[in-house]
Amino acid sequence: MHKFDHRVLRTWRQESGMPPELVCVRAEVSYPYLRAIEDGARARPSIALLTRLAAAYGRDVRELFTDRGEDAERAGAR
Repeated sequence: MHKFDHRVLRTWRQESGMPPELVCVRAEVSYPYLRAIEDGARARPSIALLTRLAAAYGRDVRELFTDRGEDAERAGAR
């Protein structure tokens, strides 16, 4: 099973240099909710929201999940 890794999301924001307000506008999410997700307080955000956040950073949503082992390889994830 794949598990959402909130630390990746925080790293993306820090590395992007984008202000969090811009990320929130692009991903259509409130700042308090973004912080809760990044802090791990919201362990199960929707895949739709994670997809919007990944798009805001120009990244693939699959990068937000750990344990992308053999099953992901068979599914074509690279």
